[in-house]
Amino acid sequence: MSTLAVALPGLAWACTSEPEAAGPPMTCTHWGTDEQLTQRPSGFDSAMVSSDAGDAKVCYSRPTARGRVVFGALVPWDTLWRTGANEATALHLSAASEIAGIPVDSGAYTLYTVPSEAGFTVVINASTGQWGLTMDAVGANGREFENAYTPEVRRREVGRAPIATEAIEPVDTLTAHFEGITGDQVRLLFDWETTRIVIPIRFGGS
Repeated sequence: MSTLAVALPGLAWACTSEPEAAGPPMTCTHWGTDEQLTQRPSGFDSAMVSSDAGDAKVCYSRPTARGRVVFGALVPWDTLWRTGANEATALHLSAASEIAGIPVDSGAYTLYTVPSEAGFTVVINASTGQWGLTMDAVGANGREFENAYTPEVRRREVGRAPIATEAIEPVDTLTAHFEGITGDQVRLLFDWETTRIVIPIRFGGS
């Protein structure tokens, strides 16, 4: 395993490499050094699924509710959400696929969602590597953070589609996992609070 770090003013972009199979790279990347990564309140994690039809890997950060109300409060209704914390959540696909019915080529994409009381929407974007903040906010130190879903990022949006949710037992820390592999199809699930976000993926979809 090797780590590549690129220094930028005030930040560093790093990626940790594992031996890759043939096809597009499926390497999780993150801002900061590996040491800085371990100090984050929201841990950096990934989940992967492999099948005869294709492989998928999700890379994301895991915020914890700690007793707070999540959807409709910590994550506001009807607002674009990075589907995690820190960097925008990334999905790597080894083959052309459909994400919630949206055709995409093989490669890496970011997964945003728009939670709403009327239903959730997934937003697929071909821009990767951007910080995931999607709303203007002021941090504890008083510094203002600007919305990172810039016009340049917006122009690379591939599509939006409604997705299902399911009620689950309470989950304090956001957890992503794959389940339900059937032929060329699999479900990518995000569990948090009492909500399961369901994103269907079909390999070979385009």
